[in-house]
Amino acid sequence: MAPLIRTQFGLNDTQIGLLQGPAFSTLYAFGLLGAGHFIAGRNPYRVAAACVIVWTAGAVLFALAPDYPSMLAARVALGLGQAAFVPAALMLLTAQDDAGRRARALSTFTTGSATGRSAALVLGGAALAMVAGRAVAGLEPWRAACLALALPNLVLIALLVWSGRGHETVVREPGQGLGDAFRLLGRRWRVFAPLLIIGACAVLMIQATAAWSPSILNRSFSLTPAQAALVAGAVALSFAPLGHLGGGWTLGSPVGRRFGAGPLLAAGMALALVSVVALASARGLPMAAAGLAGLTVGGGFTAVIALIEVQALTQPRLRPQVGAVYLAFVSLIGVGLGPLLTGIVSDHGGTGHGALTWAIAAVVSVAAIVGAGVALAFAGRRALDASV
Repeated sequence: MAPLIRTQFGLNDTQIGLLQGPAFSTLYAFGLLGAGHFIAGRNPYRVAAACVIVWTAGAVLFALAPDYPSMLAARVALGLGQAAFVPAALMLLTAQDDAGRRARALSTFTTGSATGRSAALVLGGAALAMVAGRAVAGLEPWRAACLALALPNLVLIALLVWSGRGHETVVREPGQGLGDAFRLLGRRWRVFAPLLIIGACAVLMIQATAAWSPSILNRSFSLTPAQAALVAGAVALSFAPLGHLGGGWTLGSPVGRRFGAGPLLAAGMALALVSVVALASARGLPMAAAGLAGLTVGGGFTAVIALIEVQALTQPRLRPQVGAVYLAFVSLIGVGLGPLLTGIVSDHGGTGHGALTWAIAAVVSVAAIVGAGVALAFAGRRALDASV
């Protein structure tokens, strides 16, 4: 949708980056912290259903926004609505005592999230292709597509309400607040800080790629917005599960137990670095698609391993709270800065269709090098491994 929105409202890449990044992530991050504090002792299914209602309203407001400030406000509402969903899900998923099952559950959850974003690109592209530039019920094609993509949320709300029937709410115990999570992170900062940095770098790579890949394909290879969304969505839909599921399964495999999390995290970053170089130097669509595929796998592989290690290093009673703090941090850095920095570099780093491609190459390369360096620095003494 970004190319159409950019054209209609006369926006530059920085403004699009602000719309996709900080407008969503700022209130989302603070909402995560609040949800992490209050989620204990509440029915997670009902909390999740309420979140979906709010973010659906934000999606509708975005689709009907008359101007850029209204779109920013809608993105803020969307972020607030999604904020408590993740802590509610973590409360259910991290109750597993077995480390292997917990890792697989978390990787499956993050796979579902990535698959949903990818499917939205594919469905959005298909909707744009179907209307072929024609207005739908008096709405521009991108507005109609956004509204159509919000409809499945109604089914999700019904499923969450139905699933929450009869669910016993666990009484909140002392020591389950946000302050307790911060105290744990402070006491063990030498272990958690590297994972926070690595996770932020991984999410920054993922979000920068997801936000700008349709625009790169549109500008560099003369694809229509519909075609660009379909190709970008198909690549992400095909390879995002490989990264997320692969990370969870590899960490719990004999390979993961032998080498530990540090080398695996560095390997994911290395794959992303090689892939973004391939994307930046691509002369044809197949090579660009291969670069996007590698970025998708490397980013997802790294992000899920960092999340699994954070949860494994945390006492069960504090996992939703520590998870909320972790996700708030990586969201502020990764979601907030990834799309925005790419837009700023694109606007000020040159002209022509290749400016955006080199901008994402620069941003992702820095994130990958920093993340890999931190992972390798701690790999020798296995400081990132929950099993040690």
